[in-house]
Amino acid sequence: MSNPDELLRIEGIRKTFPGVVALDGVDFDLRRGEVHVLLGENGAGKSTLIKMLSGAYTPDEGRILAGGEEVRIHGAQDSERLGIATIYQEFNLVPDLTVAENIFLGRQPRRLGMIDRKRMEADAEVLLARVGVDVSPRARVRELGIARLQMVEIAKALSLDARVLIMDEPTAVLTSEEVEKLFAIVRKLREDGVGIVFITHHLEEIAALGDRVTVIRDGRSVGQVPASTPEDELVRLMVGRSIEQQYPREQPEKGAALLTVEGLTRDGVFHDVSFEVHAGEVVGIAGLVGAGRTEVVRAVFGADPYDKGAVKVAGAALRRHDVNAAMEAGIGLIPEDRKGQGLVLDASVEENLGLVTLRSATARDSSTSRGSGRPPPGSPGSWACGWPDSASTYGRCPAATSRRSSSASGCSPTPRS
Repeated sequence: MSNPDELLRIEGIRKTFPGVVALDGVDFDLRRGEVHVLLGENGAGKSTLIKMLSGAYTPDEGRILAGGEEVRIHGAQDSERLGIATIYQEFNLVPDLTVAENIFLGRQPRRLGMIDRKRMEADAEVLLARVGVDVSPRARVRELGIARLQMVEIAKALSLDARVLIMDEPTAVLTSEEVEKLFAIVRKLREDGVGIVFITHHLEEIAALGDRVTVIRDGRSVGQVPASTPEDELVRLMVGRSIEQQYPREQPEKGAALLTVEGLTRDGVFHDVSFEVHAGEVVGIAGLVGAGRTEVVRAVFGADPYDKGAVKVAGAALRRHDVNAAMEAGIGLIPEDRKGQGLVLDASVEENLGLVTLRSATARDSSTSRGSGRPPPGSPGSWACGWPDSASTYGRCPAATSRRSSSASGCSPTPRS
């Protein structure tokens, strides 16, 4: 006999890709008015599981039940019809459309056969106010920062009046104040009877927001526990062993200063920023969203200009706003927006990794194309050197023999305008 409060059940789900078993007998259920946390290490299979529910993938084995009835989800429309909305970690928004157009994409209100923009923007304004974000519904999405994009995604999901809301790492780019606003929204949705699947790597968020936790390890569901379970036990379930010290403190041997930043200033953006990075150490740059962290590392790399100050590599001054000079000095940049600025998505992993050495490779073949009026074969065209998700982007830095790597949250310059 089915539980009347059960919104969703997954039984024995298995999914394989060539050479990889992504999911191997996963069980999961979601009840009305609860926050069920899905927990696991990177690569455990969490994203694959939620893509089954959103219609991106279909299972090889097992079954999905909604409201006690077995269902088949072949696409996003099937998922929406079942009242399932998914907010992915990677945003699913169209940059050149407005906020309102993105929220109601494919579901725009109409009047006399035409899109009713006035009603659409008014409805969007109500949803944006509900998530507590001060954004005009007429603003272009490309003009928004990462944190506001996340809030637009949440507003879009709320517009579907979903019974099941899946949230994949929704707090990853939010400030503490924005996280509290998000938690207030999630708690209100829970009170309204919505079932929420919440994926997070922040263990402290589980007890603060969750009701139950399902732990996935190596593609298998290995346990279901209350959200009040101690963090040490959650970690043990995730990795399969006890960890006495999660983050052991080691005192590394610190070498000479490789990177020195002195009084770096860009009017209205950041002011008098100074720090050193020595060989064998990791230096963190902390701050709220909008504080200027990303802008500082982009300026160090030469992708953005600065008005005052200096950047030195191994004691030698680096030319300002010169990406080529930064790369030649061994500086690599892993950008905050991996997909938008770090990768050429239509190219293969091999091609992305090769972009960083493209200039030296094409220089050897320049005689074959000089004077022909055509770029060398394989040239990235309008890309200065190409901007190559995390592994591919990071993989390009060693290819450039980088000694100093800056992470904004790749190894090459911005696209030419």
